[in-house]
Order: sequence, then structure tokens, then C-alpha cells
Amino acid sequence: MKPTNKRRKNYNYNRAANASSDRNSHNGHANTYRNERQRIEKKNRLGYTTGTCAAGAAKAAAISLLTGDTPETISLLLPSGKRFWFPLKGFERGNGKVTVRASTVAADQNAPEVLVHLSYEEDVSYQSGTLSFKIRGGKGVGKVTKPGLPIPVGEDAIFPESQNLIRENLFELSKYMHFGSICQLSVTIEVPEGEKLAKQSLSERIGIEGGVAIQETPALNRMVTPEAWHRWISQALTIAREIGINEIILTPGARSENFAKEIFPDVPPESFILTADHIEHAMTQAKALGFSKVFYVSHFSKMLKSMTGKMRMSPKAFITSLIPVYHIALVEKAPEELLAALNQCKTPKEGLELLIKEDAGNIFFRICQRAHRNLSRIIGTDFPLEVILLSYEGEILSRFKTEEKHGLFNILDQPFSPTLKPIQTEGQ
Repeated sequence: MKPTNKRRKNYNYNRAANASSDRNSHNGHANTYRNERQRIEKKNRLGYTTGTCAAGAAKAAAISLLTGDTPETISLLLPSGKRFWFPLKGFERGNGKVTVRASTVAADQNAPEVLVHLSYEEDVSYQSGTLSFKIRGGKGVGKVTKPGLPIPVGEDAIFPESQNLIRENLFELSKYMHFGSICQLSVTIEVPEGEKLAKQSLSERIGIEGGVAIQETPALNRMVTPEAWHRWISQALTIAREIGINEIILTPGARSENFAKEIFPDVPPESFILTADHIEHAMTQAKALGFSKVFYVSHFSKMLKSMTGKMRMSPKAFITSLIPVYHIALVEKAPEELLAALNQCKTPKEGLELLIKEDAGNIFFRICQRAHRNLSRIIGTDFPLEVILLSYEGEILSRFKTEEKHGLFNILDQPFSPTLKPIQTEGQ
């Protein structure tokens, strides 16, 4: 057997030494690596939902109320039947009441906390041997102000999933511990920074005011998950339908929404729905709920996603979106100078400025048409849909919509390109 040569072949030690000296002389390389690592860690940071925190703190408070113990972690039962050890942050006892603090991010000292106050309910008479709970919201928990949510208007914004999770874990605890003859427990949930957090979230838009909601099924979730976005979009659409809105306006971001509000000044605020990169889910739900028409208003960069069919494309991949724009310019027989300049653009903003300068209305129209075609595949070609393309300053560049009798046409009466013919209807 030949001895193994651990030395790598074709390895340039001089180059490695030079690279090492360059890294030592320029701190940018090390800083770049450290910043990238921090970015990845921050992106992948895990946390607990408010519903999970409330259930874990309530179970720990019940243990402390009955035994006087203050465990650092407790075994939390999930609806799936699985368990995980939930960490706790602190206990406070006094006057027959136990308060337990739980953090939405256990490893972050500055993360928002959820407080649960648990005590026996006074002045009530229940049959001995039964256990019931009264769950209410305290400071920082919002109130429901609009119909359409699974909670009646005027009630605390504690969603049924979270209430069921609290009850299931306390019922499980009652199998091993005796709560006494008075079997009514009072569970009060607080979020000290709830009012501040609500202003930074979308809670008010779905009818939760004065604080945050205690919601989402328990388990470890990322800070912003597709499931959370889908839930929020569905809730916002349901509210719009409950109050009698028939036409909705979908926008991928706050900037597009502000421009859309200028285009539709007399539309109720519930008609505007933020979708982020989840336009497919929003349109599918809009059709299922029976809306009569959908508007999609977006600026140039986001519309390129819809045009290429890559709804969740990373911002770093925007440069690849200019390739279809270049192909559209070729089909439209754009001048060679425009093609060469478009090929040199590094960002969508540069490409947009160039097209506006060259008055390339046909190209904007074709972008709208292709975006409309891709979005129509989600909800059907017969469903009324209008796509509005905006500049970064809010100017309408082109509009494209579905018409029952005349098929697809250009609202702004821009001239059709030679390669694009309007759809002929029967009888013409």
C-alpha cells in the first residue's frame, strides 16, 4: 500500500501567503465575513410566538401556584402531540397570584416579553372536581374592532388557537395535580411593549387596536414566516369581504400602497392589502372569497417578478429580470442604441430611467401584459384583473386589464405593437 500524501498538489503557497498578508493588512475582509455571519445568524434566528409564550407561562404559573416551585423550563404539549422544553425568564409571587415572564426570543435580552398572571377566580361557585379557565387580555393586548376575525368585536385579541393551547396544557397538568375545590382559574396575559409593537406591525389593519394579538399555533417559528404572511393576508381579505367590499387592491409593499391610495382616493382603507412576495396566495384567496375584481399595483422592480413568473425572486437576482426586458425590446424592434444601453444597465432603476427617457411606452405595455398573463394563470383568465405599472415616483406607466367582451386591451390607448394584436370577439 502506498503511503498517503497529505500535502495538497498544485497548491500555491506564495499565493496563500499573499492572501494572508492582504487579509492582515486590510481589515475589510474580516469585517465582511463577520458581518455576513451576523446577517445569516440574524436571518435564521428563531423565536416563540405570543401564543406559545402565553401557554408556557400559564403552565409554569400553575405549577408554581400549586407547589411553590419555580422551574427554569417546562414541558409544553403542542397540538401535534409533540413536546419541547420551553424556557422561562422569571417568577413573581404574592397575594395568591403568580406572574411568569417568557420571552419571544430566549437568547435575546431585549426581546419582547409576555407576562401571564394566574390566580384562583374569586366569588365563583363551580362543581368540585371540574376545572375551568377565564382567559383575558391585560396591558398590551389589543381589542378586536372589525368583523371577520374568529373573535367577536370588542373582545380581547386572544385567538382560539392560543386559548385552546393554554387550556390543553392546564388540563394536562390537572391530571397530576389537584387544584382544590375552587376550580376556576383566572389567566391574564400581558405584553408590556404591546402598544409600541402594534404600531410597528399590521395589527391595526386587520382590526386589532391598542396592542398586539396573542395568536399563531405554537412551536418554534421564524420571525417572519410564509405561514404568518398567509394568515395575515387571509384575515385582511376576510375583513374586507365582511364589511361589503367587492374590489380589492393588492400591493407588494408600503411604497406601492401609498401610490395606490393616490390613484384610488375614495376607496376604503380595508380595500388595500399588502402581499409582499405572496401574491399567489392573495389572489387565490380573493377568488375563493368571491371578490368581483382584483387590482395589482406595483412599481417597476416588483412588476418584473410577476412578468418573469418568479414571484419570490431574491432582490439580488433583479439583474436577471432585465434580460426579459431586453428581449421585449428586441421584439418591439427598439433602436440599436437603446438595446446597447439597456444591456449595460446594472439595476432595474437604471433600466427604468432609460426606458422613460426613450419614451418606450410599448415596452411598458408588454411588461404589463406578461405580468397580467402570469397572474391570470393563478385565478383564471376570465376573472377580472387589472395590472397597473408604476414608476418609482408613482407615475402610471401602463395599465392592463381583463375585459369580458373585448379580451385584453390597453387602457391608456397606447398604440399596439405590430407583433401584438387585440383579441377578436365573436361576431366581429
